[in-house]
Amino acid sequence: MFKCASILLLFLAGCTHIPRKEMAQLYSPVPLELSTEKALARDFFEEGGWPTEQWWEMFGDPQLDQIMERALESNPTLLKAREQLKRVQQEAKIARASLFPYLDAEYLENWQYLSKYGFDRDFFPFLPGEPQISHTVDQIDLTLNFSYEFDFFGKNRYTFLAALGRARSQSAETKQATLMITTLIAQTYIELQTKLAQRQVLQDQLDERIALYDLTIERNKNGIDNLIPVYAQEQNFISIEQAITALDKEIAIDKHALSILAGAGPDEEISPQPMTAAFESPFPLPQNLSSDLLARRPDLMAQIWLVEAASREIKAAKADFYPRINLMAFAGLEALAFNNLFKIASRQGALQPALHLPIFTGGELTANLKAKVAAFNEATYGYNELLLQAAKEVADQIVTLTATFDVMKQQIAITDASQKEVVLQYKRYKNGIDNLLSALQLQDQLQQQLYQLYGSKRDYLLSVLTLVKALGGGYHANEFPKHAGGPSLAAE
Repeated sequence: MFKCASILLLFLAGCTHIPRKEMAQLYSPVPLELSTEKALARDFFEEGGWPTEQWWEMFGDPQLDQIMERALESNPTLLKAREQLKRVQQEAKIARASLFPYLDAEYLENWQYLSKYGFDRDFFPFLPGEPQISHTVDQIDLTLNFSYEFDFFGKNRYTFLAALGRARSQSAETKQATLMITTLIAQTYIELQTKLAQRQVLQDQLDERIALYDLTIERNKNGIDNLIPVYAQEQNFISIEQAITALDKEIAIDKHALSILAGAGPDEEISPQPMTAAFESPFPLPQNLSSDLLARRPDLMAQIWLVEAASREIKAAKADFYPRINLMAFAGLEALAFNNLFKIASRQGALQPALHLPIFTGGELTANLKAKVAAFNEATYGYNELLLQAAKEVADQIVTLTATFDVMKQQIAITDASQKEVVLQYKRYKNGIDNLLSALQLQDQLQQQLYQLYGSKRDYLLSVLTLVKALGGGYHANEFPKHAGGPSLAAE
């Protein structure tokens, strides 16, 4: 009867079930169909593969390549991420250790000097003869300890798999950190390149406005104009000086940021050569965006590995409802004198099997299981949210790249037309048809168009960069969770 009751308790302790309605559901790899047909119809897109790991080489700037190489070796954020990965990997190995037996050796020696009045013959008159009791005792214990937990219900195994999932998630997070830093470097580099070019335009525009100012002064002296145009031209060239001052501040800040991102000091000049980043070839766009985006985005893979880890923690929490069976044993030698330690009579040993059966825990096990389910649902909804956002980013950046390319082409056309107008106006001036003032005014308008053109080229390059980032920046997952993309990782 007692045996039957014990068996019944064992089964009742292990009975736990999570209703499927309480479990969050994963979206399919990409819930939105990302079509590339419309984009590939444009001349600046072409059918091709995913970005490479060294995607920045597509901008054709050797100086940018060198900055990236230095950042990968010296950027403290990347170095910290790599050390975090090492730590999480070692924590997974610590969790794996519970799957194996534990064996250690222990040596203990306890030497004591006993008080004369503790073991003196005057206090033991009943002992025959003259007892020779030593005042020193040296207890020596040499033991080999063994322990092992039988993982019949998979608690330790699932705990290890959860730790392994977190390690794999951290590996993807490290790749995501690398992508974030490298794209930020490229963005800062492109911004700096644009501002340096725009500063030169402002400097040329300043020279021309000073020439206009001088010309209006001469026209005033000759009685052609009054002082109003003089004051207007003075305001114009002072406003350009203000713009140059503000731009110099931004250039200095961008240089500091670029140096810090590369792992250098803020005052170190890491880009002394002219910046030549450009992208003039069609952007390669893979057709299989919907099916492969999951494997190409490190942030998505990091999140799905967290979902996988959370599902394993649920299984480990379920195993807490089942009994735990441990086996402990030791064998060794014990003696009160070292010369007797290795004799056969000094041997000792013990075998201690143990069974732990949870019966009443005050709701602790149930609360722990529900907490793990909530953590799984949280991770799952976070993955679903991130997946939708990733699909949106790719779709948005394809549209943005299309628009910025069109705007850049339009600005190029406007600038070319303005340049042709200036050339004709100077010809009219040389032929005496128009005055120099009209030519200088048109030249000033051309500088404004050049300034906007550099801004349009910057926007186009940044759109290319952002699309590369949205496509994962050359990352490719080597493996997937067992149930990646399935209805529920914890539904087994």
